[in-house]
Amino acid sequence: MNTQELCPLCGEGHVTLQVEQVENEYKGQKALLPQHFKQCNHCGSDFAGAAEAKLNKRALMAWRKQVDGLLTGREITALRTQYKLTQAQAAQLFGGGPVAFSKYENDDVAQSEAMDTLLRVVRRSAEAFRALLEEKGMPEVSAEVAQTNRPALRLLDTNQYRIERQREELSPHYNPRAFRTFKSTEDKAWKN
Repeated sequence: MNTQELCPLCGEGHVTLQVEQVENEYKGQKALLPQHFKQCNHCGSDFAGAAEAKLNKRALMAWRKQVDGLLTGREITALRTQYKLTQAQAAQLFGGGPVAFSKYENDDVAQSEAMDTLLRVVRRSAEAFRALLEEKGMPEVSAEVAQTNRPALRLLDTNQYRIERQREELSPHYNPRAFRTFKSTEDKAWKN
């Protein structure tokens, strides 16, 4: 019994999954991303089915999130699991709709800059997480979960704080101050 998929174009050959690295450009940056497709061994045709198209879209979206300085799907998943939230609880807590976190984590869509900023604040501060739980009145997320995620407090001297701020400012992630500066310059040019 042959389990290989027949070519939908010629009907005679069998298709195999292929992956090639293809150069992409976004906002002046270039990267090689995996391009998934199927290829027929008889007619040589190549095409992407629904599954391959989804993989290609997710790889592109993950890279674009990085270029835009947004948290990637993996980082959002890590944040959600850090606080032991389900995707539904995260959507209820942060907003964005009932399946938003599934889409963010799978890199199906990019979260807004406002959502990204909120996630970063909560990732940095368990106190902010608890305050958000209280603000949203979410009794199903127990106080026990909130307490287990409380990091040990540490005091930073002024020098250490300055070093950590510099490290953060140099990271390739979203910098709201740089965005605002760009936006205000763009607005001035537009108004003139």
